[in-house]
This record gives sequence, C-alpha cells and structure tokens, in this order.
Amino acid sequence: MTEAIIQIQDLEKRFRSKNTEVYALQGINLTIRKGDIFGIIGKSGAGKSTLVRCINMLERPTGGSVMFEGRDMCRLGSRDLQIARRSMGMIFQQFNLLMQRTAEENICFPLELAGVKKDAARERARELLELVNLSDRAQSYPSQLSGGQKKRVALAAVVSMNPDILVLDEPTNGLDEDSCDIVVNFLLAYVAAGKTVLMSTHHQDLVRRLGARAIYIDRYHHVVEAPSPSYGTESGAAE
Repeated sequence: MTEAIIQIQDLEKRFRSKNTEVYALQGINLTIRKGDIFGIIGKSGAGKSTLVRCINMLERPTGGSVMFEGRDMCRLGSRDLQIARRSMGMIFQQFNLLMQRTAEENICFPLELAGVKKDAARERARELLELVNLSDRAQSYPSQLSGGQKKRVALAAVVSMNPDILVLDEPTNGLDEDSCDIVVNFLLAYVAAGKTVLMSTHHQDLVRRLGARAIYIDRYHHVVEAPSPSYGTESGAAE
C-alpha cells in the first residue's frame, strides 16, 4: 500500500463565540496517501476550508494531530513549521498575487526568495505559463487578468517550488469552462509526475473528472468516504 503523506487523527477546531464554544470540526480522521487526488466535499459552512487550513496550521487545531511526512504539524515550532510548509503548496480562493508584479514576475518571486538565479527563475516561469496556457499574458499585471487567469498564475507560482502536495481551497470556484479544463489537466499532470493533490470543493463533478478519492463532510461534522458522495442527506451518508 502506498505510503501516507498526511494522517489526521481526532482533529477538532473550536471557536469561542461570546460565552460559548462552537465546533467547526470535530472527530476528523483521515489518511491521504502519496499520489492521491483527494477531495473534501461539502456545502458552504460545513468546515471544508477550516480543515484545509488546519492541515498546514494556518488555523491551529484545538485537538488531535496532523501528521505530514511523519511530522506532527501541531507540535512544530515556527522554524520547523516553515520548513515543513515548503513541501506543501497552498492555493487560496483569493489568489494572493502581488499586484505590482507581472504574471511572470509573480511566478519568479518565490523562486528568487529560494535563491534561484533570475535567468533560471524566468525560464521556469515561462515553462509554467505555457503549461497553464498563459504564455501570451506573461507581462500582464493581475489587474489585467480575469479571475480564471489569476487562479492559473497562482497555481503556477506555487507549483514553481515543486511541493510534494498541493493543497487547494475551491480550485475551480468561479472559473469559466476553459479555465476549469486547464486547471483539471494541470492537476492530473502534476499527480502523474508523482505528486499529491488535496482540495476542498463543493463541485462534485470536479471530483469525478479528476478520479479523486473523496470524503463528504457536513455541518454536523460527520465524514463519509465514498467515490461519489451524495448531497441528498444531511448526515452525509451516500445514497
């Protein structure tokens, strides 16, 4: 059996609201193996994005453990956590592009921070722009790009660092059909190269297109693993 890259045990996340505590996540157990495309499916408010953010400690869990490549992320200090995150590429719905930099420069930026020479960074950026079908927009600024184009630049920028796993929050939300097709093909190629993809989404069709393993998470924190989760029951049970 393929080695696990992420193992989650009894994960919980509580938020304090006035004088009460509200569970965003409770009793989550999950194993993601190297080479998986794994989908976390659920309706808005079910805790998908919170779970994704807990995996790389953008949200600190209030209980349980998150093992990533054999290390408990919950117990790492800031320096070790920063090192671990280099192997975990995170892509948000908000793109997080630098507005004063072109598409090419946005992709070069993390490479330059890592000490890659400018010429090599530029060459890598151009390769990735071609893969996401944006070679003609290399010198465009984010304000000149559509939402789908920004998403593809953000994807290329994260992939430039060659992380072991891509963690994506709603990767195709708001994308047109062409951009969605490009993202899907890009993710399939990334996994074919031996990498892993973890995503939260409310698009069940995306999970089917990627041939992903999937869990359904509902607002009661029930988790059901199924190849084709159904939205027909509140408990999260597949029909």
